[in-house]
Amino acid sequence: MLVAVVAVVILTVVTGVLAFREQIRSRTLESAVQEAELLSSVVIDRSLTLTDITHGMHPVNRSDLKADVILLKRRGEVVDLSIWSMATRKLVYADEGQDGIVAPSPDVFERAQAGKPFIGEATGDPSHGENLVVYHPYDANGDGVVDAVAEVVLPSTSVEESLSRSTWLLYGGGLLALVLAIAGILQVRRNQLRQDRAAVQDPLTGLGNRMLMRRVAPQILADATDAAPAALLLIDLDRFKAVNDTLGHHAGDELLAAVADVIQRESGPSSVAARLGGDEFAVLLPRVADRAAARAVPDRIRDAIRRPMTIAGSQVQVDASIGMAWAPADGTAAEDLLRSADMAMYRAKHSGAGVAEYTEVAVTKPPEPAATTVRELSRALADHQLELYYQPVRAADSTICSAEVLARWRHPEFELLEASMFIPEVAHTSLMSTLTEWVLREAADRQAQWLARGLDVRVSVNLAARSLYGESVADLVRRLIEDRRLPPASLELEVSEAIMMIEPDRAIPAMLRLRDAGAGLCLDNFGAAYGAVSILADAPVQTVKIDQRFGGQVVESRLARTLVSGWVRAAHERGLCVIAQGVETPATGRCLIDLGCDGVQGYGVCRPMPAQDFTQWLTSVTSASQDVGRKEQAYEAGHPPETSMTDA
Repeated sequence: MLVAVVAVVILTVVTGVLAFREQIRSRTLESAVQEAELLSSVVIDRSLTLTDITHGMHPVNRSDLKADVILLKRRGEVVDLSIWSMATRKLVYADEGQDGIVAPSPDVFERAQAGKPFIGEATGDPSHGENLVVYHPYDANGDGVVDAVAEVVLPSTSVEESLSRSTWLLYGGGLLALVLAIAGILQVRRNQLRQDRAAVQDPLTGLGNRMLMRRVAPQILADATDAAPAALLLIDLDRFKAVNDTLGHHAGDELLAAVADVIQRESGPSSVAARLGGDEFAVLLPRVADRAAARAVPDRIRDAIRRPMTIAGSQVQVDASIGMAWAPADGTAAEDLLRSADMAMYRAKHSGAGVAEYTEVAVTKPPEPAATTVRELSRALADHQLELYYQPVRAADSTICSAEVLARWRHPEFELLEASMFIPEVAHTSLMSTLTEWVLREAADRQAQWLARGLDVRVSVNLAARSLYGESVADLVRRLIEDRRLPPASLELEVSEAIMMIEPDRAIPAMLRLRDAGAGLCLDNFGAAYGAVSILADAPVQTVKIDQRFGGQVVESRLARTLVSGWVRAAHERGLCVIAQGVETPATGRCLIDLGCDGVQGYGVCRPMPAQDFTQWLTSVTSASQDVGRKEQAYEAGHPPETSMTDA
């Protein structure tokens, strides 16, 4: 009898341990897949772009990815990493030291098309023993098409330890071994749950991340109806960069955590809140029964964010722009709804309202991707569908000192399109040079006409990086200035701060060539990305344009006033003229002039106008200014002008 019981116990233990051993292997392999997925969201997403996959990795992105992988290797979380293009099946990135690396088998690329990570064959490199290989498909631009597959080699220590423990339990025998085996499985499960939480949670704020939103949004949007819709809020902090730059990154992190607490508290327990990246947050409200109550949520969030906060021992005050979109009315897919909320958010930011719904967005429908191809835009240029609008800059003495040139596309299907809706599609193509040449010729011709009518106004043209570095731009500018007999520096070229900071060794010589050709130079969007005063000493410019995010906030933000005032002083010390953008109201314009700005630009001064309308407007404004000047001179000379019955 005893022998039978022992036999049964042994058989039970052996059967149980063998079964648990397979479960441990399965769970551990699932954990390996999740580790690879977490690596993609934390490391690869941050450093790899579609351009890197198709045209080779940018040195900065390669350096960032290499640094992250080295850190993971030192921590023992990764053995090797290589990334392969799905289109060409060529190597995009590999760790140093991977000599003789061989491309994955065709079967790997075929399985990767499904878009789900999977386990591959174990490697046998004697330098690191037997390891796990996980293949993780990577969609670079979120269009649902797999662009690359990452081959992630993970240490298999956890698998071997689990299997070794199972074998020891098998020979140790007894019920205790069975209990310990179960405990081992539970531990693996706990690790799996912990990794799953880490994959969908933002470590800084404790909110969900973009991956969490991707997971929960499809079901919530599928359940949404016209009677019980879902709502998506997209929240972007205003003046966050100023806090980050002034008080340091630790203060910026503390501010983001405080804002996350506000969003979580004010959005309610049924909502899904996530930090999408940087200072951008999203809140998904499922099945809203009361639209009025849902519309109150973004107002509560913004009101709470705008209250002064104590960060790093200092009191700071920030603002937020919030866009709101409804499902299914504004989109049934997560990407569509996010795009609608994004447009509403920009409407809220640029209008100064703070909160806006997608239904309130009074903008032209953006073209479909097929409408903004190089071929379509080239045809539009040949068919004279493009035209130039002009937006004036008002000087501190209320005169009009310059006008910025803004391209518009009178599209046959989408009506009038702003430059932001088509220029990015061709900014890195050869058509950009052709488009820039057309804009420069049109602007120079218009300026010559104004000068002939006694209208002395500088004309400013924005230059993309490709145009700036082109060899022919300086020669074209020189010919235009000479042929049209334009005054020196009256044709002004604007170069964004980002171009100067990213490639100063290329940008500065190119700008010097333009200056030698007779063009004026302007540093555009100062403060949008960096706001470093040191750039003012290096940039060979005569004018600085402060980004609209700061220019438009000086009335209500003490921090914005402090930054603008400091930038103005630094620019004036270097003999530079300072223009502030983003002026929406007369009060904002007066505040910026009081802070020392030499000029202001924005809808509060004048909206962009076609060339003919702008010419009439400029003639009227200049005539009125000259009349005032003549009257002032007459009074100073002691001969006040006679007052007619009409004047009276």
